[in-house]
Amino acid sequence: MGFRHILFPVDFSKRCYGAVPFVKAFASRYKASVTLVHVVEPPPAWASPDIGYTVEFDLPGMRDEAEQKLAQFAMEQFPNMSVTRMVEQGDPGRCISDLAHCWNADLIMMPTHGRGAFRRKLLGSVTAKALHDCECAIWTGVHLEDPPPPVHTELKTILCAIELTPECAALLKYAKEIGLEAGAAVHIVHAVPSTDVRPERFYDQPLELFLEDFAREEIAKLQKEAGTNFDTFVELGSVSKVVHDAAEKFNADLIIIGRGVMNRFAGDLRTEAYGIMRESPCPVISV
Repeated sequence: MGFRHILFPVDFSKRCYGAVPFVKAFASRYKASVTLVHVVEPPPAWASPDIGYTVEFDLPGMRDEAEQKLAQFAMEQFPNMSVTRMVEQGDPGRCISDLAHCWNADLIMMPTHGRGAFRRKLLGSVTAKALHDCECAIWTGVHLEDPPPPVHTELKTILCAIELTPECAALLKYAKEIGLEAGAAVHIVHAVPSTDVRPERFYDQPLELFLEDFAREEIAKLQKEAGTNFDTFVELGSVSKVVHDAAEKFNADLIIIGRGVMNRFAGDLRTEAYGIMRESPCPVISV
């Protein structure tokens, strides 16, 4: 499988610089080409009632400045790599999704950019739009303000977060291929949804144990279909918390989730996939 073309949106933020070691590691591991793209977002035109005229912006000048800054970024951050640079103008989310489609990018690598007091509750709008519109795999990282130690750019331990849907067999196959190519151990993590209705006994065993046993049986069926034999971590609780706890328990370097699978299970992509990405202590690839 592998990744042949990585699209790396660059906004020159601290998190963007923090993502660079991961981009370089993926490019080296898969011998992938890398395209750096920066999008100049034109400020909205507006007319002030106080001054009575429309403010004009020097968009060609803004673009020239961005091209120079991107060239400097490429020279400093990718000194021994041949990377493609491109500056676009327009809505960043739309430009990134359009470019990924036109260039057949199979991996977009971008940090999240929730800001302000509610940063832990939000994903940046650009990341959210890419997750919604793009068909290719998307790598996201939240905790990238500081560059990671080199060891954490390696893939030694991977978690595959799944629900009990038929589509997850394909997700397990995907995780298997990623693990084999990276030489990484893969673990399955599954969150058993909690319930407010908890009878003392259910078929002669506590309800929680029944649900966990049922989940393990269903996961075993999915693994048989996928041809995998991964260790399984099953816990009762919210999806984002269970995945977070499993990532810390196994010191995971990467979490793999299915955007379509999470959307089907949760009824809304943001409620589960976004929560996993916000709370994850390591990067996440959604496919």
